[in-house]
Amino acid sequence: MIDLNLCDPQQAQALLQIKETGNDQLPSLLRAEAETAKAKLVTATDTVSIHRLQGRAEAFEDLLRAIEDSPKVVKRL
Repeated sequence: MIDLNLCDPQQAQALLQIKETGNDQLPSLLRAEAETAKAKLVTATDTVSIHRLQGRAEAFEDLLRAIEDSPKVVKRL
């Protein structure tokens, strides 16, 4: 999980700008990649692939969560 409290103000502001611009292209891409990784998990057979796909899906979900939570963090800074 991305700890937004450890981000510097510019990083938190950059995440907020992604959310506020109204351009949903990056979050849409991240959602699609997370869903693709989850779909591949269904058919994965070896543990190495499963672990990699789990990490990939989690990373994309963490980025999406960071973008969503960025307004709260920027207000505190």
